[in-house]
Amino acid sequence: MREYIRKSSGLDRSLTRRLKAVIGDYDRLKKRRLDIIYGGSARQDGTPRGNSVGKPTEEKGTRLAEIDRELEAIDQTCVEIRAIYSAKVQPEFDPIKAYWQYDYFNYMHIRSPESPEGPSRRTWNRYKDKIHMMLAKKLNLF
Repeated sequence: MREYIRKSSGLDRSLTRRLKAVIGDYDRLKKRRLDIIYGGSARQDGTPRGNSVGKPTEEKGTRLAEIDRELEAIDQTCVEIRAIYSAKVQPEFDPIKAYWQYDYFNYMHIRSPESPEGPSRRTWNRYKDKIHMMLAKKLNLF
């Protein structure tokens, strides 16, 4: 299905696509963070690579700080979304999975007599827009 980006979301297309990529990279960022912390350095073959002094620890720290900033923003957004939707969804609701799958988003909602079918796709698109707005504010992309 084609990705629908609402005009009234308040974000332009490029920013929405960038935020979608950040959310999509969540698992990869967690893995990369662990690789940086516990992994060794790149294998050295003894040949020089340029004329500058190498600073592997500084480079690791810089990459780790950027990854931590993005992961912290995503985690805080998930906590806030869980708080907002706590009365409407099951306790084991996963905001990241609900972002990617409408069926999961619909399944995890508590049914009411007014809407026995659950939320519509329009509600799901609003949910995704809300995540985009929160994440953009946390990452200072405005």
